[in-house]
Amino acid sequence: MNYITVRGVAIGLGIPKICVPVTETSGKDIVKQAGAAAPKADLIEWRADAFEDVFSKASVNHVLKELRTAVGQRPLLFTFRTEAEGGAKIDVDDYIALGEAAVESGCVDLIDVEMDRGEKAVLRLIDKAHERGVFVVGSYHDFSKTPSEEEMFSRLETAAKGGADILKLAVMPEDMNDVLRLLSVTYKASGVFEKPLITMSMGAMGSISRVCGEYFGSAVTFGQSGAASAPGQFKAAPLYHALGFLHRQASEIGPDTKLAGGHIFLTGFMGTGKTSVAYALSKKTGLPVIEMDETIVRREGRSIPEIFEKDGEKYFRRVETDLLREISGDRKETFIVSCGGGAVLSEENVGMMKKKGRVILLTADPETVFSRIGGDTGRPNLKNRNTVEDMAALMAQREAKYRAAADHIIETDHKDVDQIASEILQVLSGQEALC
Repeated sequence: MNYITVRGVAIGLGIPKICVPVTETSGKDIVKQAGAAAPKADLIEWRADAFEDVFSKASVNHVLKELRTAVGQRPLLFTFRTEAEGGAKIDVDDYIALGEAAVESGCVDLIDVEMDRGEKAVLRLIDKAHERGVFVVGSYHDFSKTPSEEEMFSRLETAAKGGADILKLAVMPEDMNDVLRLLSVTYKASGVFEKPLITMSMGAMGSISRVCGEYFGSAVTFGQSGAASAPGQFKAAPLYHALGFLHRQASEIGPDTKLAGGHIFLTGFMGTGKTSVAYALSKKTGLPVIEMDETIVRREGRSIPEIFEKDGEKYFRRVETDLLREISGDRKETFIVSCGGGAVLSEENVGMMKKKGRVILLTADPETVFSRIGGDTGRPNLKNRNTVEDMAALMAQREAKYRAAADHIIETDHKDVDQIASEILQVLSGQEALC
């Protein structure tokens, strides 16, 4: 299963992300609920079909602007669930117009598009979303039954071919065999489609499907912070603990085994796979991940390019050092830390990392790095660096500091993340010394 990154949240990696739906009816209460839910959530979904003034474009835009402020850097998903799929009555033209208005507002990061609203209209809305840099959740909901495995797979396939970035399927079970069929389709689809999935079997009977997504291939689960938006949803807080418990319990090393040596700090040039490898390690060890850039984005309430533009790189590096100081404090829990690409440029940072853990350097050839991140406008240090040669020159500037900081060096070219994670565990357990 592939992943996408939305405001620093890697959807499709590691523990399923928790999306909290906002279901109040008045604009004031919608914003209040979203602000209260944001600390408990990885994503916030506005269920606009519950809004009392949803057919006023001005009112919708006003609420979206208020929501954008209320949720900070949490990704915001806009959803109007139609009557045919468990929501409110709306005709196709109004549904598409409402979706286009949400996309054009500049406030949403993702939009839910029901793939059964008419092929031409749906494709037009998906194209509009992509033009504005908004990710699309292509969704199907069946509140009456669980279709055949062939039909469920076909619905996911249609969403993928239609251009959706995330494929969503929610069905209603009649018995536990229906739940098993949904999980079977999820597992199969996660190995076929290179896009994140969101699947669930609804109601009390299907509750298990909302917590086991990490092992079958569902990347997001929905948790309540108010009224449930669909049958069988858990409260967000206990859902968070349940997901963490299962993650630790089902790790390959086991929940009671601790790796010696403190935190695992993954360093390396941008594009060497630090985030992906961190989550692969987390799955094997049960250890939680701290993704430094993501954490800074959330705390600052703005993107890294915005931080660089307004306050400069020196400010960002100070924030980065403060976060490392916090991670390296007297904490009982051990973390896998995916460091920013420039974290090792500071001797103070390196000193903290080496004192409180082991530093793993991930390397890759400039051609490999360029193929992964070339043209990525979200990385300030790549501004005006548009060629492999530019990438190689910047990598060469940092290479000595990377290698001086490393306890172990792992080459990542021509390896998948699982191979890299296993290699790291070998060196951490003393089976092989690489530097």
